Amino acid sequence: MRIKIILYPLLLLLSFAVHAQELTAEQAITKVFKVLSGQETSLPENKADLIQNGAWEALAYLDQNQSFELSEGDLQEAVPDYYRFKNKELIFKLINQKNHNEFGIEGRLNYRWDKDYILVLDSKSGVERDRWRLLYVDSLYLALEMGELRVFFTHTPALEP
Repeated sequence: MRIKIILYPLLLLLSFAVHAQELTAEQAITKVFKVLSGQETSLPENKADLIQNGAWEALAYLDQNQSFELSEGDLQEAVPDYYRFKNKELIFKLINQKNHNEFGIEGRLNYRWDKDYILVLDSKSGVERDRWRLLYVDSLYLALEMGELRVFFTHTPALEP
């Protein structure tokens, strides 16, 4: 019950956007869980185009270290960190942990594809800094495995630098 109260406002917005379908908050939570748990996937051929079409805001996440058998109750609301994949550059804006109404750390890194992985590279040396596995992407949603976290994003307008 706690998870439904925490994620309800966030997922209510999600429910209005899902391909003109009306989803209840419970159905939206189920969709997010299915994507993050790997029960629902979407890895189209044009994945790079979809990811680069605008920006992405984090909505929810699952911590894979949390339990052996994940359930909808393990879903957590994410702070709305911002990611934009533009050409070969990743623009990110992370929420300020002391004031969630503003961005704290902002930066740019290079990235490249390796099959269904996004390799985050050091902008100066080109050395791989991180490797994110693509779990799901369509015109509205994105899910990435970022280390031990699986993060669900929604499409959002791009913030121009």
